[in-house]
Amino acid sequence: MSYNIEYDLSLPEQAQAQAIADCKDWLGSKKFKKVVNLLKEDKGRTSRNIVIFALSFQGIQGYPAEAMVNKYWNPQRELSI
Repeated sequence: MSYNIEYDLSLPEQAQAQAIADCKDWLGSKKFKKVVNLLKEDKGRTSRNIVIFALSFQGIQGYPAEAMVNKYWNPQRELSI
């Protein structure tokens, strides 16, 4: 995303919901669904850091990327490199 948004992290559920809504607005519904499906299908084959890095190519960085990973990425195990 090419702009800065402040999220109230003292309310984590609301902050995550707002960040995901911002991602959906940024990507559009069709592209958002594709990204969500890719995150769900990964199943831990990719490290968390690489998934977050890959989201940056879609313009999603910082807390919104973390929110997307926390909600949609379903790792079998946490990999790190």
